[in-house]
Amino acid sequence: MKRLRYDVYGAIVGAGLPVVATIIEAFRQLGSVAPGALLRTHLQQPLLWIMDTTPFVLAALGKVIQRQHDDLVRQSEELVRQSDEIVRLEQARRESFDRTAKELSHAAQGLLGNVAAFTRTTSESAGSVRQTTLTMNQLAQGAAAAALTAETVIGLAMEAERQSAQGLEQAEASGAELLRLAEEVRGLSRRIEAVDAQMRDVYDLGDLIRRLADRSEQLAEQAASLAGRSDPGAEGLGEIAGGLQRLGSDTRGAAVRVRQVLTEVHRAMLAAMGAAEEGIGHAQLGARTATRNGETIRGLATALQESARAAREIARVAQQQEGAIEQVLKSMTEIAHATDETAASTREVDREARALNELASFLRTATKT
Repeated sequence: MKRLRYDVYGAIVGAGLPVVATIIEAFRQLGSVAPGALLRTHLQQPLLWIMDTTPFVLAALGKVIQRQHDDLVRQSEELVRQSDEIVRLEQARRESFDRTAKELSHAAQGLLGNVAAFTRTTSESAGSVRQTTLTMNQLAQGAAAAALTAETVIGLAMEAERQSAQGLEQAEASGAELLRLAEEVRGLSRRIEAVDAQMRDVYDLGDLIRRLADRSEQLAEQAASLAGRSDPGAEGLGEIAGGLQRLGSDTRGAAVRVRQVLTEVHRAMLAAMGAAEEGIGHAQLGARTATRNGETIRGLATALQESARAAREIARVAQQQEGAIEQVLKSMTEIAHATDETAASTREVDREARALNELASFLRTATKT
């Protein structure tokens, strides 16, 4: 349609100009517009000949104009297409930036949440380490006290053993001194009662060792629980936890043996006191009573020897436990240092995460504007 308006219509208009000019000249010169007058007028006017070329000129000019118009239309369409493409690319870029900013913001917020949770876990772990260290210090003091008490028991048992040997020698020396021996046996009975009272303290010590064994096993379970958290320093803690558990089991067994030995010692002491009282009441029986007292004293000496050996075992176990506790304390100190370093690293990560979150917020604001 546009080509017809510029080319054909231009040619039609160009053809109409010489026709109109011929009609005007024929009427002006000849006073007639008859076909013959028109033809004669047209042939006599060279200017009309030139005007006859007007359709061709206007058609050619219309064609040039049409070509330029088509070029302009194509250029405008290309500009529109490029503009649409630029708008589309800009919109896609904004959407990509906005999506990236959202993902970065979500990642930063998730990182902040993880850092906060890890910070709480680190703080709780540090508190547990401090509490465990305090408990281990108390346990070390208890082990040292147990070893000292065991040494005291050993001294008492050895002293009682020496006294029993002296009593046996006196019982075998002569039946004539039975009355004096009865008095000595009475004093020995009182000393046995004192030793029996001390044995009850040692019996209580066995209960203390059993409680310490229970506490060691509890600490071993806590240490094993801490070792299961995939902490960088938890591998050595797992080995120490196993050692503590084995040591607690050994300590419990030793405590049971001590209780059994002390029960036998107590029974022997009761028998000795009964024998002493019987010896005092039957001093007239002479040699038979002296012999019976000697046998009783021998049994007491044997029981005291067993008590001394049990006390030495208690002291040895207490020393081993004290050494193991020192190793645990050393490991707990290392864990405390590692926990402090982890807390410092966590604070640094928290600062970086906050900076990342601020950057994500800035990017989202920038993409919206």
